[in-house]
Amino acid sequence: AFANKIWNAARFLFMNLDRARDAGIEVELPKPPTKAGAPHLGEMWDGAPPTTLPTTDALESRWILARLSETAAAANAALAEYRFDEAANAIYQFFWGDLCDWYLEIVKLRLNFEVAGEVIPTSDTAEESLAETATALTTLVAVFEASLRLLSPFMPFLTEEIWHALYAGVPPAKSIALTRYPQPADFPCDSAALTEMQFLQELITTIRALRKELGVPERESAPIRIHAGAPVLDPLEFSQDILARLARVEAIHVSAEPLNGANARSTANFDVAVLYEKHVDVAAERERLTKDLAKHEKQIAANESRLADEKFTAKAPPHIVEGLRKQTAEL
Repeated sequence: AFANKIWNAARFLFMNLDRARDAGIEVELPKPPTKAGAPHLGEMWDGAPPTTLPTTDALESRWILARLSETAAAANAALAEYRFDEAANAIYQFFWGDLCDWYLEIVKLRLNFEVAGEVIPTSDTAEESLAETATALTTLVAVFEASLRLLSPFMPFLTEEIWHALYAGVPPAKSIALTRYPQPADFPCDSAALTEMQFLQELITTIRALRKELGVPERESAPIRIHAGAPVLDPLEFSQDILARLARVEAIHVSAEPLNGANARSTANFDVAVLYEKHVDVAAERERLTKDLAKHEKQIAANESRLADEKFTAKAPPHIVEGLRKQTAEL
């Protein structure tokens, strides 16, 4: 399942690189430092970090780079202690959880190559959109390539294959194993982005659970009401598109008072309510309930008829008779 996840992430990346080329967007591939031979465990690499990353204000980009830095720190620390299980688990959780489940879903918002099925026409807005797309895709490529290098010691064959494909068969080294192993300092660790994203993830998870409990159709959007402090509310101004995509939030209403009720949930950081009223087709619902009622009444009549039969109650085992009485009472 994990190998499938890696292949699917690679396919998504390659597909968007093809779309970028069709739209005239040039994406620079990472150039990780290399050595003639593989390093000894714990040996420090010389040279600069492998990639000059584009500057971006996008929360998901700042967050995934910070998580990549944290994961590299955890993996290197575990490897230095020969705790290969801990290193592998840290990378696994990052790739599957942070990269695939969250970052890839959010970054789809930034990859705008087309409008209404046509290549974006030349305009200031179009140029800004293409620039945002180029920045997002460059960051995505850098994060994915670094993730392959993190995974390489644990899944050498899969990562080698995808890494060579990323560079179209002309990689910067003969093998991914001969490149610099990612270090924490290679990626900016934005603590504010980590905090903001933690709040956002908690909010999205809570809204999803509430929607499920309320029976909101999966594809239907609904507004929310939220009560929280500035650390949660301020970043939401720039995350409304993320909430719309990942939690189907139609609009955000801020409440000055705490929230309660069946459609609300409270956490240590916020109260949130999903504003949704289920529309019932009264005629159809009455017809369904009438059929259920008739079925139950028919069963009750049949049970009472059997219980009124003295021959049945005299000959049937006591537990059968008692079970029939209980079933009738429940019906």
